[in-house]
Amino acid sequence: MIKTLSLSALALATLGFNSTAHADISDFDSPRIYTGIGYGQYSFEFEDSDNDTDFDDDAQMLKGYVGTQFNEYLSLELAYQNFDEVSDIDSKAEIDGVSLAARLGLPLSESFTVYAKGGWLEWDADYTQELPVGSISTSTDGGDAFYGAGIEYALTTNVQFRLEYERYKLDDDIDPDMDVASVSVQYMF
Repeated sequence: MIKTLSLSALALATLGFNSTAHADISDFDSPRIYTGIGYGQYSFEFEDSDNDTDFDDDAQMLKGYVGTQFNEYLSLELAYQNFDEVSDIDSKAEIDGVSLAARLGLPLSESFTVYAKGGWLEWDADYTQELPVGSISTSTDGGDAFYGAGIEYALTTNVQFRLEYERYKLDDDIDPDMDVASVSVQYMF
């Protein structure tokens, strides 16, 4: 009973705080800077027909980003993504990268915005192949376009939450694909 009352009080306080904080959320007199951190899950897969191998695994990822919101529709973001190691029977891969993306938003209300984003990812990958007599490791890097979509919820004028999907198709000999679903919290200055 006390737990229910506490949760109800917290929900009412959040709703009251939320409705009073949104009075000026769409008023932009100059660009605003924001920063955020996110956590997600990603799927990494590729098929190497030359060596008759394929790879498919899921893992976690972390990201940090900073951006400039020019108006309620257009933002530009710089992000760092750290993808945890994925493995499949006798292979391992670890990837990280830096991306630059444009984000186009469509406000549905004072609290909710849907958006699409697209940009460029510069990435590094380390692959390890286990063999009966040891292992072979190699590193590769590249740059590729990516795209995504998401929804943003503004808790206050300065604090927002995001739920986001991104698709990376890395241009390498093995054509790896990465699908990322993440949740982020950001602070707008």
